[in-house]
Amino acid sequence: MSLFSAMRSGVSGMSAQSSRMAAISDNISNSATIGYKRAAVDFSTLMTSSGSTSNYSAGGVRSNVHYQVLKDGTIQGTQSATDMAIEGRGFFVVADNAGTTGTSPGYALTRAGSFLPDDQGFLRNSAGQYLQAWKLGPDGSLPAVNRSSFDGLSAVSIAGLAYGGSKTTQMSFAGNLPAQATDGTSFDTSTSLYDGLGNPLDVTMTWTKTANPNEWTLSVTPPAGYTATLSTSTVTFNTTGANAGLPAGALPQITLTSPANPTPDTVNVTVGNLTQLNGDYVPQFMGDGARAGRVSTVDIDKAGTLWAVYDNGARQPLYQVPVADVVNPGGLVPQDGNTYTLGIDSGTMTLSNGNSGTAGSVAGYALEQSNVDIAEELVSLIETQRAYSSNATLVRTADEMVDETTRLKR
Repeated sequence: MSLFSAMRSGVSGMSAQSSRMAAISDNISNSATIGYKRAAVDFSTLMTSSGSTSNYSAGGVRSNVHYQVLKDGTIQGTQSATDMAIEGRGFFVVADNAGTTGTSPGYALTRAGSFLPDDQGFLRNSAGQYLQAWKLGPDGSLPAVNRSSFDGLSAVSIAGLAYGGSKTTQMSFAGNLPAQATDGTSFDTSTSLYDGLGNPLDVTMTWTKTANPNEWTLSVTPPAGYTATLSTSTVTFNTTGANAGLPAGALPQITLTSPANPTPDTVNVTVGNLTQLNGDYVPQFMGDGARAGRVSTVDIDKAGTLWAVYDNGARQPLYQVPVADVVNPGGLVPQDGNTYTLGIDSGTMTLSNGNSGTAGSVAGYALEQSNVDIAEELVSLIETQRAYSSNATLVRTADEMVDETTRLKR
């Protein structure tokens, strides 16, 4: 009987609008949740075949829930160095434990990047999930990793980052030697290099004008215990033509060698961009390395590299935070704690460095806000309430018509 199908259709409409109401309530309650993705409920018709063109049988409606995972929220700056956001596609990888208890962690994906260190120094979000990354080698290199699996990831820990330094491996000298200088004039330039313990050691370069026109000699005073080897100690400059003021031959290349303890370290000093022009002695002596310093903060770059920043200006890469992407983000399965797990429809997963390929870039000192628009939800709330009331009226009306039909037998 068509009246009963109309009643069932009204009931299915009330059920569908109830699902939409539940999604709206979740969206509004999570409008301030970091990285939350709006839940949306779409409707599709249900058709029944009556076998007749003169009699219509109502089928009703079915609700379908999906999450707007690809709709980005607003990126907002923060004051915390361990807050992170992804601009573009991708997710952070988190785990339900730090892997220190012998229990295999359960992995999930999230856009919520509000991480803070716990009492052991591990970075966790408000849901208690641990940020996962690849640990870099002492030289900052990334070992061979499987980019389609969670294997090899470990919980990010910033505990025990107290002091650090880096030894000098490369130095360079550039500048101008005064063309008007007289024979025997010399200029000294000193700077510091750093050994493996972060100790500053003085090295001095001395340029001396010889009796030969446009000729200078170079001598190097290395730190105590070091030896200095020069490829050449004499530099002659052109005085005419297009190369006037530039060296006429090869420039000195210097190697500083430390005492063996247990093996010697070498520092290569390159002399380049050297001129002899009428003017002042203008030296530029630079090198890498840094003295021992205390960790002042951590920083993360667009590629997802987590750095320790020392008060001496040195930076040391510690972890590579991967950006996880799947073929179909809409196929991910939502879980507690604003996380997602891989599902049948999500497709294969790829772990990439940030700002490469299809992966979005990582922003430090930033968080992604919820992508919920409160005004849109309130409008949907009114629409849902009225649609639910209309379906309820449909059920009451169909019930009255059925009751009227049953009274015909009396």
